Amino acid sequence: MNKLESLVSNKNEKVDYDLIVAVIGRGFADYVVSSARDAGATGATVLYGRGIADADKQVMGISLQPEKEIVLILVKKEERRKIMQEIADKTSLMEEGRAICFSLPVSEVYGIKRVAEQKKEQIRKAKELQKKKRLDK
Repeated sequence: MNKLESLVSNKNEKVDYDLIVAVIGRGFADYVVSSARDAGATGATVLYGRGIADADKQVMGISLQPEKEIVLILVKKEERRKIMQEIADKTSLMEEGRAICFSLPVSEVYGIKRVAEQKKEQIRKAKELQKKKRLDK
């Protein structure tokens, strides 16, 4: 199988992960990350950037370039909608021009196994703790 055939055949495989991308004003990424974690996300990556949509905007002769934070959250496909809804409910995403949140399908992921194992271990420990609390009562 050549490289092109390999790329085409990957399109038919099931995609297990999605990447949620939130672009929000500088200083607000913590709200996005906190909301995502409340909904079940295990982590996020924050990048810094600047918007160029209002490149001609000036205040007292100084050109303004709004600073942005870009939050990247890799999630299981079935968790995506819940996490995006939580972000929208708890941040300024619903205010026009304040932020944007979208998702992209992810075809391959390397290095995520450790995170999945850690999450399973956290769930196992939480269940053991709940069981112990019930037995102590």
